[in-house]
Amino acid sequence: MTELIKTSPLSDAQKMMKPLMGSHRGMEVALSFEGPKAEQKHKTILGVTDVSCFARFGIKGAKAGEWLAQQGIKTPEALNTWVEGAPGTLVLRLGMSEFLVEDQLIGKACAKLQAFDQANIQSAYQVVRADAAFVLGGSEVLNLLAELCVLDLRDSVLPSNFVVMTQIAGISATLIRESLSGEQVYRIWCDGSYGLYLWEILIEIAQELGGGVVGLTCRFQ
Repeated sequence: MTELIKTSPLSDAQKMMKPLMGSHRGMEVALSFEGPKAEQKHKTILGVTDVSCFARFGIKGAKAGEWLAQQGIKTPEALNTWVEGAPGTLVLRLGMSEFLVEDQLIGKACAKLQAFDQANIQSAYQVVRADAAFVLGGSEVLNLLAELCVLDLRDSVLPSNFVVMTQIAGISATLIRESLSGEQVYRIWCDGSYGLYLWEILIEIAQELGGGVVGLTCRFQ
């Protein structure tokens, strides 16, 4: 039986850019747009990468944190913070009792969590996640964010493990800052239905500032 490949919320716009396409965890993804040399330059100045293909698992309820712990997943103690909950897996605490678990390129926790059986679990509920998600990095990244977000996201203001729920380009989004292969980057999640809109705005401003698109291969090489 042929595996059904899901598409990114940004798929149509990306294909117009004629990228090298591949798949990750069952979702089609743009591996490269302009080749290593150009994309490495974009990464240095201001690179935008679609990571909507990463596996996610949402859960909420009074026993949500307890259930994750039983699955071997570490959770943040403080509200609106994040931790690496398992090797290659981020866990964001979005409130008193809601969590977003996301596997990065090599993470494998979400496949196990999909075995969640609501019929046998009390006071915890799975939350379906259909996010568009991005990685932003480079020397101009704060200038881009300053154009789109009213919050001050400088290092001196935003603690490294904080989860920020804010408006970016007028839409609700979740943002964190993290280190990726020694580079400081920002991660953004938004509802998938707004993904194309946000992607186009991010790319437009990135290009104005001297950067551009970065495929998955270049971002995580």
